[in-house]
Amino acid sequence: MTSIKLTTTVSIPKSSFSISHQKPILLIGSCFAENIGTRLIENKFDVNINPNGIIFNPISVVNTLKRIFKNQLYTAKELVDHNGKWLSLNHHSRFSAIDKEECLSLINNSFVQTHEHLKKSKTIIITLGSAWVYEYENFGIVANCHKIPNKQFTKRLLSAKEILSAFEAIQEVLKDYNVVFTVSPVRHIKDGLHENNLSKSTLLLAINNLVEQNENYHYFPAYELVIDELRDYRFYKNDLIHPTDLAVNYVWEKFSDSYFNETTNKLNTKIQQLKTASDHKPFNFESKEHQQFIAKHTGLMNELSKKYPFLNFEEEKHKLQFGSQNMNKKE
Repeated sequence: MTSIKLTTTVSIPKSSFSISHQKPILLIGSCFAENIGTRLIENKFDVNINPNGIIFNPISVVNTLKRIFKNQLYTAKELVDHNGKWLSLNHHSRFSAIDKEECLSLINNSFVQTHEHLKKSKTIIITLGSAWVYEYENFGIVANCHKIPNKQFTKRLLSAKEILSAFEAIQEVLKDYNVVFTVSPVRHIKDGLHENNLSKSTLLLAINNLVEQNENYHYFPAYELVIDELRDYRFYKNDLIHPTDLAVNYVWEKFSDSYFNETTNKLNTKIQQLKTASDHKPFNFESKEHQQFIAKHTGLMNELSKKYPFLNFEEEKHKLQFGSQNMNKKE
């Protein structure tokens, strides 16, 4: 009897390179980069996520990478004063501040950290969200409009050729990295559904060309996994735009299968077991049984850290030994 297929399966080959805990990773791009980046952090990978904050368009991604590689810090002249706050048109609003020097410090501290991170890294994951861009007079394409009135911007759709040209400008500095491109499954419906489809298609076309032309460039089909394989609104949050945790976890599992070897996957399993233990909320913190539970899992954390010196379980050990107790006191 032939079984009925209820989903379209996305075929994902095993990657030609692997990602491990010992090798630092940079993730840059849309909010979906932060979703996957968070999963990497939870599994104790050495990760730097979005040094400029969330960025959607490929031109701003390229401009950010250019400056980071050069360690080209920002100056006060590049900041904009809007509604009593200082901000950068190349950064997310989380870098904005009432004090000009504080804003500049937030921006440049992030840049220096990322520049140092890239010296050790071999993998860059780039998640592109939209090919629509906003151009500000006497500035060019911005990464974030910061709620400045729309009339001050010109909106247009990038061409695949423009995206290719932008990445060609940093091709030389990226040659020593494994670059993984993804397209965010988050739909930008404020642009319009048809306009969103044009945007995603442009990104996919440009990425396909980049991957075909560069051996160290790769594509991971996060977009297809959510849009085609899952293809159901139950995998979206109430806004019907952003994927649920279940959907992100599904993509994470597919990502793990493709980019982690067996040793890394087994280590991730052990890490998750210990993190689950640290989140345990006992009925009686002072009981003999729970104290034995703490001793057992603290010992397992110490053993794993000794075997893998790059792992740090201080936060989990603190939660085991004090977190639940403090929480019970608050209750």
